[in-house]
Parts: sequence; C-alpha cells; structure tokens
Amino acid sequence: MSTLTINSRQKTTPTGQTETTIAIDGNLDNATVSSLEVRLMPLIAAKPDQLIFDLTGLKYVTSSGIRLFFMAVKKQKLHCGQTSFVNLQPQIQEVFNIMGNLPDMTVFRDQAELDSYLLARQRTYQP
Repeated sequence: MSTLTINSRQKTTPTGQTETTIAIDGNLDNATVSSLEVRLMPLIAAKPDQLIFDLTGLKYVTSSGIRLFFMAVKKQKLHCGQTSFVNLQPQIQEVFNIMGNLPDMTVFRDQAELDSYLLARQRTYQP
C-alpha cells in the first residue's frame, strides 16, 4: 500500500514575494497522486510567486506524479510564478534526468542553493 505525507508552508519573503513550499514524503504514484493534487490546487490558486517542492522524503515517483509536476509548472507560468524542486534523492534525480531536464523547471541541490539563486535574481530587480 502506497503512502504519501504532504506538508505545506507559506511565507512572504523580505522582498514581498509569496513563497509556498510543499514537502512530500513517501511514494507519489497512481494511488497517491490524487491526494497531492487535492492539496496542491488551492495552493496554486493562491498564485504564489515561488512554488517549491521539497522532495527530501520522496522515495518513488511514477509518470502520474511527473504529470502533476508538469501541470503545476504550467499553472504557475500562467501567473508568472516560478516552480522549483529541491532536495531530490538520487533515484528521484534520475527520473528528472531521464525526463531530459524538464522544461521550465529548476532543480536545486538543496534549500540553501535555491535561496542563493533567488536572492541573486531578486537583487537584479532592486533600484
């Protein structure tokens, strides 16, 4: 039996951007993808500037999970939001590599690397 634990947190960065992080723990497969989709849709509907998937605890992902990630990226782009993925375990990184560096998704080694990237990007917009 597949299990999936989903935790989300939202914050506003010092620059005023909204950031939503979704931590996923377990297996993201045909049996669990709908539970993530139900949790994800209202979070995306809030139009966060940054949508971050923390995949530290993700053990397994199937194509249905990858499709959900694609959908999240697409919906984020509709309101000029960014989607990022952090803390990929080796087996999950391999899936992302096989998918050919999924278009419009950015994958970071960890939260610190993402934060550094975002800070550098935000500095380019300051007067």
